[in-house]
Order: sequence, then structure tokens, then C-alpha cells
Amino acid sequence: MKYLDALRILYNERPHGKVKIELGLKRIGELLKLLGNPHKAYKVIHITGTNGKGSTSRMIYGILLASGERVGAFFSPHLYTFRERMEVNGKRITEEELVEIFENVLEKVKMLDKKGEDWMPSFFEVTTAMAFTYFKEKEVDWAVVEVGLGGRLDATNVVNPVASVITTVDYDHMNILGDTLEKIAFEKAGIIKKSVPVITGEIKKQPLDVIKRIANERKSDLSILDRDFFFCDARLKLDENVFNYRGKNFYGDLKLKLNGRHQIKNASVAVRTLEMIDMIDERAMRKALKNVVNPGRFEVFEHGGKTIVMDGAHNESGAANLAMSLDDYFHGKTLVGVIGILDDKAREKMVEKLKHFFGKVYVTHPRSHRAAKWREVCEMFKDRHVPCESIEIPWTAFEKAIQDPSDAVVIAGSLYLVGEIRMMLFEGEVLEEWMI
Repeated sequence: MKYLDALRILYNERPHGKVKIELGLKRIGELLKLLGNPHKAYKVIHITGTNGKGSTSRMIYGILLASGERVGAFFSPHLYTFRERMEVNGKRITEEELVEIFENVLEKVKMLDKKGEDWMPSFFEVTTAMAFTYFKEKEVDWAVVEVGLGGRLDATNVVNPVASVITTVDYDHMNILGDTLEKIAFEKAGIIKKSVPVITGEIKKQPLDVIKRIANERKSDLSILDRDFFFCDARLKLDENVFNYRGKNFYGDLKLKLNGRHQIKNASVAVRTLEMIDMIDERAMRKALKNVVNPGRFEVFEHGGKTIVMDGAHNESGAANLAMSLDDYFHGKTLVGVIGILDDKAREKMVEKLKHFFGKVYVTHPRSHRAAKWREVCEMFKDRHVPCESIEIPWTAFEKAIQDPSDAVVIAGSLYLVGEIRMMLFEGEVLEEWMI
């Protein structure tokens, strides 16, 4: 089997519609049992949150690596290659390794398929089993595991972690997680395990009350931002942000490559997590924070003499963070937007938060079946007196945007959109796997 063949099976035989999506841990638990329970072979840090879980995961991962640990990381979603989802010691899984792991897992998947529709593992369950198996085979000591969706019923929640992290709780995926902050918090707090420390960056009363209650019920030591650990004296400069941290220890003038006030909060959550499990090494922490990257998350670079900003702000709170960062780093600058938002997001609210920043917007079509009504976003901008043009092909929209007079071009609204344009910029072509 070749790499693309493995992806075709994953994408075409395990997706929504062909596999019954049944939230819960029954199937993934049985699949992992058939594989010898690989997720029990190493220590796990488990991370969820509406926003910030990817960045926080990368910072924890980076600090452990800089400390000399052997570490695996499971990220989701990927921007443009499936291999982004699994790393060990800073290196992505290779195509050959992925095929080998997939063939091993697929053998057990087919055994479950024979038990009937209710037992057929989904795309994410298969992917999770692959990651856990890969980490065991690579003999990692640690795995930093990012939740796919929610927490309580997510396939990753089979782990018994040494620390559980809830970055933020906000509105997203309400059709699955619930339509109130309390309901969403309940799902995310489902990763809290008995007597396992919990760290959260959430400070809003309604979701925090839920997290407190569940942590108390499970006798888990809860660390809360602005109560048990703090950051202050933030000084923002692109790719060179500085802040002070106080938790068990005080660390002054920490330098953070990731941009945005929200990333300083995420960094504080990451540091506190490692403090709580006595895995903090100041030298390693400083080195990791100074160098960590999270592609497509307020990523700023030059292209063709133009400043490009890429941010996968794909929900209301993400749009709010993007607006704050644009104000912090590009206040008074002329900006052109390349925007594509999925139909099931809070589009009106996202447009409302972003409308003030753009002299012109090009609305385009993120490559997803969930963006059938993509042109409506342009009308939303026009209704708010922002000049807007609809261009279906993302790369064409981007090429037109960079010709407009402006200080920077901002690409945002969907990770599908950011991934496609970033792939063209950095790879020079649309990868074949993107077309599967």
C-alpha cells in the first residue's frame, strides 16, 4: 500500500455518511484493546479547549523536547498534509511509517467492522489509534494529546493522563456540544480524571463554575488563571512578545514567538501545566517559548514585498482574538482581507468583529462541503459598508488581494482556507493528497 492509498481509505471509507458517527468511547476502547492498549505505554498530557488548545499543546510539547525528553504529539486538524497530525521529537511521521501503522490498525478495524455498523470505527477513531500506536512504537516517554472535539466523548478521552488542560470555553460546534457555555464546559471538563491535576485558562463564571464542580467531584487539584497563576507586563512586538509569569515560581521577561495577547495566556497555561507535574526546566522553557511556532495562527511573514497575516480564526472567539491582535500589531495600517467562513459558524458575529479593519475584502470559498453559502459572507460585509468582492478560488482571491494598495493582506475565517493558501505559498502547488 502507498501513502495516498492509505489516505483514500481513511477519507473515503471512514467519513460521515459511510460510518455511523456515534459519540462515545466504546469503539475506540475496543480498537485500542485489539492493538494492545498502546496509549498506556507512556505518560500523557491531555488538552482541550474551544480556542488555544493547538498552541498550548505545541508549547508544552516544545518545552518537554527542550528538556531532553522523548515526546510524541497528536494534533488536529492538519492544515494541508495528514502527516502534520503526528510528531515524535520534532519530526512528522514519514509516509512510509504512516502506511506501516495504518496497515496494522486497519487489520483490527476490519475485525470491528464485522461486528456491525455500531462497531465500525470513524475517521478520527482510526486516526487516534494510529497516533497512539505510533507513539508506542517510537518508545516515547511522553505524549501531548490534543482533543479532536469537545472532550467527554472524544476518542482521545481513553487516556489516563498525568495532567488535564482546558484552555478556554466558548461558543463553537453547538450542534454537538450544546448551546450554552455551561453545556460546552461540561463536555470539555469530561477529560478531568480522578485525582489528576487540571489547569485552565478559562475565567468566565458560568463555564468556570462547571469546571470547578467536576474537578471537586473527582478530587482533582484545579489551577485557575488569575487565581493560582498569573501573567503580567506584556509587551507586544511581532514574533518577539515579552511577559512575566508567576505561579509556583516567578519567571521574568519570557520571550514568546507566538503573536497575540491570547498566546501569552496560552503560554502561561502551558508553563503552569508543567509546574504542576514538576517538569519545568527554566532554560528549556525559555528556549521553547522563544522558538515555538503554530502555522496559520496569526502567522506573519513577507511575500512579494507584502506583509501577509494568516490566522485560522474560525469561530466567534477566534475572530475576537484576531481583531485584538490586528489592533495591537497593525493599528493604523491599511489592511485587505481574504476571508472564507463555513456556513455553520457564527458568520454575522465574526464579520461584525472584523469589519472595522479592512479597506477591502475578498470573500472566497473554503474547500469544504460546509461552505456552500460562502458568497453570503460578502453581502454581510457590504451590509456593514465594507467594499467586498466574491472570488471562488482562494488562490485567485489572494493574488488579487496582494495587488491592492495596503500595508498587509489578512487571510482568515477558516483553517481550510488558510491551509490551501499557505500550501501554495510554501509548497508551490496543491499537494495531491489535498485533492483526495
